Amino acid sequence: MTDEAIFYHRFVSDVRSCASGRAPACVAEIERRLLLAMLAAPDARDRRWAGVIAAINALLADVEQESGHAERLRAFVRENADLWRGRDVAISDFRIVARAQSILTTANGRRYLAFTTNDQVTEEPPAMRGLGRVAAWGVYALCGAAALTALWFAFALPL
Repeated sequence: MTDEAIFYHRFVSDVRSCASGRAPACVAEIERRLLLAMLAAPDARDRRWAGVIAAINALLADVEQESGHAERLRAFVRENADLWRGRDVAISDFRIVARAQSILTTANGRRYLAFTTNDQVTEEPPAMRGLGRVAAWGVYALCGAAALTALWFAFALPL
């Protein structure tokens, strides 16, 4: 038996034991949804699994006693609860078009590409205007004071 077949049989067994003969139509629907989700094309897989999760949630709402079967199904629902959400934005979703300007070589032989952009930045970013500049200088002053205090305790203060 394959891993998928073992998963399918165990999952269906858990569903049947949680339903305990009360809802044969619900069990048949969950079995159908599970099979469709396992055989779904990659672009429809998340939607199909979300349908399985919704059916399992509806079944678990009627379960009174906690058993090992119900605990496994609840754990499965918890692990896959976000399937109905849209996919999160990833760094691979962006495409940045740039031309290589030059290759920088360090003393130890590593090479880095330097890219050029079409629009040159001529003014400072808006965050560094006004209050942003005051905040930046405040952080610089705080870090400088901390460094001076550390030097004072390390070298000037007698033990």
